[in-house]
Amino acid sequence: MQLSIRQTDLAKRVGISPAYLNLIEHDRRRIAGKILLDIAEVLEIEPTVLREGAEAALISGLHQAQADGQNTVVEQDRTEEFASRFPGWAQLVTSQHREISSLRSAVETLNDRLSHDPFLSDAIHEILSTVTSIKSSASILVESGDIEKEWRDRFQRNIFEDSSRLSETSQSLVGYLDPSQDADAIPTTPEEEIDRFLRARNYALPELDAGVEADPNALLDDTPEIQSSSARQVAGQFLDDYQKMVIALPTDKLEEIERTSENLIEMAKAAEVPLTDLMMRLAFRSASPGRPQYGYVVADASGAMLVKRPISGFSIPRIGQACPLWPVFQSLSRPLILQESMIRQEGRDAIDLLAYAIAVPENDVTYGEAPR
Repeated sequence: MQLSIRQTDLAKRVGISPAYLNLIEHDRRRIAGKILLDIAEVLEIEPTVLREGAEAALISGLHQAQADGQNTVVEQDRTEEFASRFPGWAQLVTSQHREISSLRSAVETLNDRLSHDPFLSDAIHEILSTVTSIKSSASILVESGDIEKEWRDRFQRNIFEDSSRLSETSQSLVGYLDPSQDADAIPTTPEEEIDRFLRARNYALPELDAGVEADPNALLDDTPEIQSSSARQVAGQFLDDYQKMVIALPTDKLEEIERTSENLIEMAKAAEVPLTDLMMRLAFRSASPGRPQYGYVVADASGAMLVKRPISGFSIPRIGQACPLWPVFQSLSRPLILQESMIRQEGRDAIDLLAYAIAVPENDVTYGEAPR
């Protein structure tokens, strides 16, 4: 940024793809050897300056761990000192935080699948029905003292057939729930691909903070999370919209408005942007210590979630629809009126959250046509 070199230009001069350079910048790929020397040469700095970024990554990881543990008070002003004096402990904290986040994600995924997956529902129903059938046939053989050979053979054949069916269903269920299989390996909708794309970046898009200088297409180049053309088209539109918001409401202006305004309506008026744009802008900016977290959900009237950004203390299903108790549905009965409510989810780590919801029509208002 100091040299006014765009990310795509730097990647081209170094001889790597913009996507790979983006992964390096966000500490998702290690940098060493020739690539390290080439980047340092293009940027006209010593290679050691780039190597020192490891401490910055530790500090960023510690800040993220603190942000996710909102109920724990930490000495934020001494984070850099801690990372510098005890890099081993800092690495342990950040590693365990990543592992805990991964385990929580896995638990939430399994919980969603158990609650909403039609295959699991059918499989469990099949197992219960088969077990009941085996129990009935076996009880007849045990409780009845004298059974004709023809009937005894029939009941035994039923038990054998039911046992075989139970074995097949159980094996398919075990294979379906195999933890070695990546739950995100085969996304079925563009929305799932986009959710993987955002989750891989911790729901932040710092690459677009440069405004007009940023290149949304560079984020999509060689991105493993985006596979289908439809998902790329939707993701491209999403990134373009977010870039327009960054241009209309730069980070420094947004932070100034946050310091002087007390609620979303005042902030939107001061920023001179639509309320829904402000919500999206707050949700997908980079995390920072001391800054409040903002979750984000876009749902249609059926409860299908199109875009989502979860936060600690409020889990969002990765499979299925939005909960009908969310204030999102209250807003559908009163379009264009901002709803405000305090909510709390069940769970050991539940916290009180302030929720806003507003229903905005996508289509133009015409005679005889209901808004969408």
